[in-house]
Amino acid sequence: MQILIKNGTVIDPANNIHDVLDVAVDEGKISAVGENIDAEAVNEVDASGCIVVPGLIDHHSHVYPLAKIGIPAEAVCFSSGVTTIVDAGSTGAMTFRKHKDFIRNAKLTVKAYINVCSTGLDSLPAKMEDVDPSHYDEGAIRELFEEEGANLLGLKLRTSAEIVGDLGYEPLRETVRLADKLGLSVMVHCTNPPAEMSELLSCLREGDVITHMYMNKGSTIVDAYGHVKESALEARKRGVIFEASDARAHFGFDVAEKAIREGFLPDILATDITKLSVYLRPTAFSMASQLSKYSMLGIPEDELFRLCTINPARHMKIDAGTLGIGSRADIAVFRREEFAVQFGDRTYHDGKAQLRYGEYVYRPLMTVKNGEVVFRDIAF
Repeated sequence: MQILIKNGTVIDPANNIHDVLDVAVDEGKISAVGENIDAEAVNEVDASGCIVVPGLIDHHSHVYPLAKIGIPAEAVCFSSGVTTIVDAGSTGAMTFRKHKDFIRNAKLTVKAYINVCSTGLDSLPAKMEDVDPSHYDEGAIRELFEEEGANLLGLKLRTSAEIVGDLGYEPLRETVRLADKLGLSVMVHCTNPPAEMSELLSCLREGDVITHMYMNKGSTIVDAYGHVKESALEARKRGVIFEASDARAHFGFDVAEKAIREGFLPDILATDITKLSVYLRPTAFSMASQLSKYSMLGIPEDELFRLCTINPARHMKIDAGTLGIGSRADIAVFRREEFAVQFGDRTYHDGKAQLRYGEYVYRPLMTVKNGEVVFRDIAF
């Protein structure tokens, strides 16, 4: 046996498990989950007082070298309990292929959304990407998905007013039309939309993702009376996926707290970190920091881990997000600790610099990817 993790509180939302159990790994797979597993292992770990979960999935980030401002993914992810990452539109149909060997050779599982702009985000920060629908290259996009579809999840569009300009929602409508034609889903960045949020939501279909759901610039998912808009409730009933990914400024406590109070939680929790936000307080920092912040906002622990394990895995249709017997051995171990002085500044903030204080942090202690220990805290 490769690894035996003993005495941890196993939280596996995919299998409705929340109990003190052992987890055994052999030949890169989960071989057993149960009480007092008696077996010899090359690496036996005592996880007493710790939380053992499926390896986390960060469904929204930007990865170097796909993005110039991308993160060094394996270093950042493995040290945060993340075993699968999604690059959210850094590349387009003209630029993705030069990175395919990086994706295939990475130990980390890397998937990608393809930007409708043929060159992706290569023009940043000098100028915004070209989202004029008359410049979409349908043939190149179709060809790319036919060749590389196993690594691709759908189309990505940023629809901020400062990006789309006078085009309004026409880029979004054309992106959805193209995705419909090609049988793809769409992820849409909604911060500071060019018109009402309700109009944006009306364009989206079952399986499409609206990311930055708790942003607070321009029209949001919350109305003037502090309630979640009917259009957001209807979109969720229709099967639209709501993702919280905060980066530096795609989040507002004034929106999140009202929505969460009414039970409008994310379907997926992600980061949208780049080198401009990773390991920087009080931005998104890392997935572990996102877990800690959303715990502070009142999301129950089991649900919190569901949002970054089995929920994105099912949406992505991949073998991940579970500790089921025979599944790929992607595992993360955390300890919930007091957010004390040794962790530095205890504040979280949003795009308008509103502050909140956290009492606890989810501290990553160990990460297993495909049955291999790829990160371990020196004191664990």
